[in-house]
Amino acid sequence: MKEVISKSAVTPLKTALFAAAVFASQAASAASFDDATSIATNVRTGIYTFVGIVAGIVILWLCYEGSQGQKRWNDIVVACLWVLAAAASLAFVGYLFTRGGQMTF
Repeated sequence: MKEVISKSAVTPLKTALFAAAVFASQAASAASFDDATSIATNVRTGIYTFVGIVAGIVILWLCYEGSQGQKRWNDIVVACLWVLAAAASLAFVGYLFTRGGQMTF
């Protein structure tokens, strides 16, 4: 006698496999999004570090030149204001980056 598998017996199996594939793809997508977010955060931190070090070196050099009489102290104040503006712009961009990550659609 020949065994016949009914179509109704195969359908729940296919449905379960399809559901497992959908959930697995969602988990993989979430993991890749977390990886991309951590990479972007690391890049942002690296930029902050680089800009901060360069700004510190510039201000230190200008202070040295001011102490030697090669620069006026007004020039150093202007350079400090430029560094402050650069830091404020980086902080504002960081704020926008953080707020953008919290948006939901």
